[in-house]
This record gives sequence, structure tokens and C-alpha cells, in this order.
Amino acid sequence: MPRPIVLESLRLPESPVRQLLVVDDYVSFAEALACRLDIEPGLTASAVTTIEQTRLALSDRRFDAVLLDIDLDGIDGIEFADEALSANPDMRIVIVTAGRDESRIIEAVQIGVSGWVLKDEPIEHLLSVVWGALRGETWIPPRLLTYVLAELKSTQSERAELAALLETLSPREKEVLGCLAAGMSADAIAVQLFLSRNTIRTHIHNMLRKLHVHSALAAAALARRAGLSYPDPAHPGSAGRAERGI
Repeated sequence: MPRPIVLESLRLPESPVRQLLVVDDYVSFAEALACRLDIEPGLTASAVTTIEQTRLALSDRRFDAVLLDIDLDGIDGIEFADEALSANPDMRIVIVTAGRDESRIIEAVQIGVSGWVLKDEPIEHLLSVVWGALRGETWIPPRLLTYVLAELKSTQSERAELAALLETLSPREKEVLGCLAAGMSADAIAVQLFLSRNTIRTHIHNMLRKLHVHSALAAAALARRAGLSYPDPAHPGSAGRAERGI
């Protein structure tokens, strides 16, 4: 009689444990939330209470998601989120806040934040948003969804109009505008582009006329809204050297 075939038990690969970082300057809240998240299967969490600690933690370990307040002892959490996502584009950020200034959700969505949750929401809701963010989803509170979509559509339309305006500029005028958007003075732009100050003034005059604005400040604001790239003023002359192959 043939012997039965014994199959080895097949073990499915274990799901990776996701690393979370809670950032909130209210120490008790940060520690309590991290402890609660840490007992959730598949998650491990730690807490920090300052931006400096956050930067150190992000440089020391890889985190899958950061739960971030928008007001961190006077520091703008959304601006920091932009910085963190630029350095770690695969990381997810969920805003967890007590603030009711929900107009800022537009900024958050534009920089790539994955969720917006109020601190008084049930922990089950926060967990749902976190897991969704880890899957690549974005959570916008339903009561704000129409407002957010309308604002994003308006922003997209404005950018298209501004882009059309920028296309009326010469390449050199765009360079000058980029320098203005970086906050550089006419003298600094002259150094940056290896041109005389009078030449820069002429470019600015022509640029203002084409953009239908009346000041360099207004032109710089337009450039930022249009998403025009601009040089790092800490490295004067880089644009000019690049153009000349130096």
C-alpha cells in the first residue's frame, strides 16, 4: 500500500511592521497616542515633541508614516511636512490637529499630505486613516471635500493662466523673474547673471509690462503662484556659470 505523501507546512511571509512617528509638542498626548498605536498589530510607534527631535529621528530611522500636528510650539507643521516629504517622498504624513483652521487643508493636500484628522476623532477613525495612508490613499473629511476640490480646480486654472503669461517672457526675463521670486535684489541678480544693474532694470521693466503687474514684488508673487523654479541665493553666480558652461 503506497505511503501517504507528507507535505511540509507552508508559511506565508509575515507582513512588515510599519514604523510610525508621532510629532506633537503636547507631551502627554504624543506619548499616549504612540503607546496606543504601538499595541496595534502590524504597527510600532514612537513619539517626539519638537521639530529638532523629528529631524534627528527621520535621519536615524526609516518611518513609513508621520502623524504631525500643524502647530508645533510656534513652528508651522505644514511647512515642515513639505520639507520632510521633499526629503522622504515615499513617507506618508497624516495631520492630527486640534486646530479648526481647516482652510489649511488645501496647502496640506497640495504638498502631498495623506490625511487630516482632528484630535477629538475616535482612535478607530485615526487608525483607518493611517492604514489608508500606508496603502497610498488620501483622506479628506467629507464635509470639506467639495471645498477642497473646488479650490484645487481654481488653483489649477489659475496656474494655467499664469503659465500662459510666463510664456510671453524671454528666457532671460524668466531668469530675472526667478531671481526676484527667490527674494534677490537687483544688485544680487546682476551678480547672479553676470549682467549690469541697468540691464537688469531694463529686463524687470519689460517683464512687468508683459505680466501686467506694477511692482517687482507683485511679479515675484505671481512667479511663486505659477510654480516657477528659482535659484538658491546662497550660491550667487550659479545660474550664469551654468549658462556659460563654467
